[in-house]
Amino acid sequence: MPRYGRFPAFAAIIAVFLVISGLKTPAAYPSPYDTVEEPPASAPRGDVFLRGKDYENAIKAYQKALKEHGDAADLHYNLGLAYAGLGRYREALVSFQEAVRLSPTWGQALVSLGAAHLKVKNYREAGEVLKKALDYHPEDAEALYLLGLAYGRQNRHQEAGEAFAQALRLKPDHQQAQKNLGMANLKLERWDEAGEAFQKAVLLKPDDPEARLGLCAYYFKKGDRQAAAREYKKLEELDKDLAKQLADLINK
Repeated sequence: MPRYGRFPAFAAIIAVFLVISGLKTPAAYPSPYDTVEEPPASAPRGDVFLRGKDYENAIKAYQKALKEHGDAADLHYNLGLAYAGLGRYREALVSFQEAVRLSPTWGQALVSLGAAHLKVKNYREAGEVLKKALDYHPEDAEALYLLGLAYGRQNRHQEAGEAFAQALRLKPDHQQAQKNLGMANLKLERWDEAGEAFQKAVLLKPDDPEARLGLCAYYFKKGDRQAAAREYKKLEELDKDLAKQLADLINK
């Protein structure tokens, strides 16, 4: 248990967030990769494999179909989904780029391309692609959330917070956006706004250790030792390693 009589260097607590997740780059949110577009009749086996998460065979099926239908945007897109399912994000990115080249206004392909850029740490490119997706589909909450992640990774925390807030206006139960809004406000030293965001994130998902960590950090900053101790206890129950990292920082 950390010694609550001592106040930690708050920058150190903030640094924990960067190490842990930032808060989370793609895979921790409901991913665009989960959406399988209906492929043409030329690749029915690929469709079956992809829906069954047999990604290796899906890749083979789509590659075979593309030899005859190289200009089919949906085949390139689904090949990207299969690559992404195996964590082969650079190959997924190439497939999504081809899908977008063939179908420039396809919103889902643009969002998935943005997510792939995030995965390979092309944060500026991710932002550009996601803004383009939003030009066509301005009420896409997931695109706004991903755009917030792209801004956050570039230390553009004001813009990140605005993107997360917009996503939440469209989808109030988007827990990851709520948590990352708290993170953006933490970076901007907007303590009360950060605390409110983390509180809402915890209400949406009480067993999220990162949201608990954010709330704990907020209560430390506010000097509310009792609330900080309560959140620390819950954090310890959810993730002992994360709680230990926080305690070690606080006790330095």
